[in-house]
Amino acid sequence: MARLDSLIIFTTVVKANNFTNAAHQLGLTPSAVSKQISLLEDRLGVRLLNRTTRSVSPTEAGQLFYNRCSRLLEDLEEAEHMVKDLETSPQGTLKISATPTFGRAMMMKIFAEFLQQYPNVNFDLTLADKGLDLVREGIDLAIHLGSLQDSRLVARPVARQKVILTASKEYLEAHSTPQELSELVNHHILMVSGIDFAEPRWIKRFIKEAGLANKERRFTVNDLDTLCEAALNGMGIAALPLYLIREHLDSGRLVQILPEINFPVRTIHVVYPENRYLSAKSRAFVDFMASYFEENNLDDLQASKARG
Repeated sequence: MARLDSLIIFTTVVKANNFTNAAHQLGLTPSAVSKQISLLEDRLGVRLLNRTTRSVSPTEAGQLFYNRCSRLLEDLEEAEHMVKDLETSPQGTLKISATPTFGRAMMMKIFAEFLQQYPNVNFDLTLADKGLDLVREGIDLAIHLGSLQDSRLVARPVARQKVILTASKEYLEAHSTPQELSELVNHHILMVSGIDFAEPRWIKRFIKEAGLANKERRFTVNDLDTLCEAALNGMGIAALPLYLIREHLDSGRLVQILPEINFPVRTIHVVYPENRYLSAKSRAFVDFMASYFEENNLDDLQASKARG
């Protein structure tokens, strides 16, 4: 224990930048802290800290030792949490982020069913079109669409999203139904931009293949729900997630066009920082969400029914 205590004292001193502040945090006297650092340096046979009258800073060896000690202490803390959680049911507030469209369409139903099993969990949901810094924002889990750019995140795939081309029945009656991709240039095009859904690679490839690069858009918006409303109101043709418009396809208000076009099926992940301990509530929710979409194919769900 004495060796572990010395590591805790050392890392606290480095973070505090002086003995006085470190001693205050540890509940010790500055002289006791200084003595422990000296004993540690004697044991290792190397100077760990550069000392001045007002502050301390790690030497090259001290910085290396601090980096390893910090990881060791973090691993120890995580191990303690894991053992404690074996006897603890999920409880407390779970902070989650999701895109506005997916959050509104799907998450309320999932939350409601989860709470039936885990009534001691509360939810704090943030809806954002762009990915957030999970650590800085204090987010436990994020619902992420498509490929991951941040290698520091752990991702668990939970569902797959299909996208189709669609337009209202009224629009097609007034403008005819395109039978080939090349005919889209003669139609009003509705586009989404500025959000994660509009991943440049597949959007740009579709625009190029359809000969739409120089065509003016009838309507552009940074929200999929609004894009859907534009299509429902006969403003033109849009590419939309199947789960979002399933109800309107079934009712006949929207019609799929050019079904032979295969947009990339994109994976929906639950993500969290790789160095963050996954609490009992987080682990339970990740498992629950994966199970939910194993039993309920996302493309077969109607967004309005998923809301309640």
